[in-house]
Amino acid sequence: MNPFAAASFAFECWRLWYESSQVIAMRSLRMMQGGALAQREAVRMVSEKWETAALLTMRASTGHAGRTPEAFMRHAVRNYRTRVSHNRRRLMR
Repeated sequence: MNPFAAASFAFECWRLWYESSQVIAMRSLRMMQGGALAQREAVRMVSEKWETAALLTMRASTGHAGRTPEAFMRHAVRNYRTRVSHNRRRLMR
């Protein structure tokens, strides 16, 4: 991996961490409020995790996530970042 690609991947990982921490905080606040909205958020959170893990496992086993460890890592981070970004935008409304 060339140094620029490594730096780019490190930045993508950092962005995933940063946005994930924001989503965790917003979801925690929502769930602390209780009620039906909190229940839906809890169910959504768990089902998203299972769905994403199953999708990545299927893609890895069929070779659609890349044929090298580096390609798979990039695919996984990109996949999680997409989902985290959607959640972040949704929760900020």
